[in-house]
Amino acid sequence: MTKCVLSYPAKLDNVPSFDLPLSTCKDRCNYHDLEICYAMPKNNSHEYYPSRKNKLRRNLRIIRSNNFYFRLVKAIIKSKSAYFRFFSSGQVENLNQLIKVLKVCSTCKNVKFCIMCNNDLIYSQLIQSGYKIPSNVNVLLSNYELNEKTPSFIKEYFIKYNIGVTQTTIKKSLTTCNASLKNGSKCELCTDCYTKKDITFMIHGKHNKKRILK
Repeated sequence: MTKCVLSYPAKLDNVPSFDLPLSTCKDRCNYHDLEICYAMPKNNSHEYYPSRKNKLRRNLRIIRSNNFYFRLVKAIIKSKSAYFRFFSSGQVENLNQLIKVLKVCSTCKNVKFCIMCNNDLIYSQLIQSGYKIPSNVNVLLSNYELNEKTPSFIKEYFIKYNIGVTQTTIKKSLTTCNASLKNGSKCELCTDCYTKKDITFMIHGKHNKKRILK
């Protein structure tokens, strides 16, 4: 069933997403260490729901299985959405899983995909493997350092291989994300995550800013 696999985050205007537990990304993420990550239960009460926890655990089993490709292609086709997000929570654990995701994207040619991951090692392995990123996919390296611009040498290296970068800021003047500029509202008609190669998100909340500036 589609609903058992996909999520429809309100912030993304219900664009479908395939999500994974934070255990897949927290070891390389300062957002988690400082409890700023929006997908943590303390910052998003929806994450406390047993149904949500079960879905994330089930999705982790699926992406680790041989059934991932068929389950996701079927779910995406049924969703009838022009856009799709990997991941609004969690991320791939290794190169094998990333290639599985890219194969799904390649099959669903009429859908625009955004893939975000903070693991530069996995992306480097993808480059070394020679696997070509499909034209309907925007692959982005998320900066796990808070309130920091992605170093230019990292950006310049990955952009040569069609991989962009994202980062965060506490300064509105440096923000390029349209939803962030509207004080954390929804994406609405913005599709930058599916096309742009350098995006800066705004970190909202006075408590989050205090944690960063400590």
